[in-house]
Amino acid sequence: MTNTKSDHAKNQVLDLFTRLQLSLQQHATPERYQYVLNILETGISKVKHNQQMPERQARVVYDQIASQVFVDKLHFTTDENKVLTAINEVTHSQKGWGEFSMLGTTNTWSSQ
Repeated sequence: MTNTKSDHAKNQVLDLFTRLQLSLQQHATPERYQYVLNILETGISKVKHNQQMPERQARVVYDQIASQVFVDKLHFTTDENKVLTAINEVTHSQKGWGEFSMLGTTNTWSSQ
């Protein structure tokens, strides 16, 4: 992966995480979404500080949010669902061996 491609992926993931974060903060009861906001904050921090590949962090964030939505019965707006779909698409952006190696990501839970 070239540096330009890596920077593009990083910027794309940070943009998606930030857009979802800002949107969730606008809900009438943002405290219901606090756990999801924490997931996003951790994801933003890890990608900004190059602690995780953007595609892998997107997969972790997507999986954790999907689980939390199910558990807490959270409802997202149409735009928020579009951002989540885009995050999920980033997780599958690597082709061939890149996608195969992503299956080896065993630690998908945050290290907090």
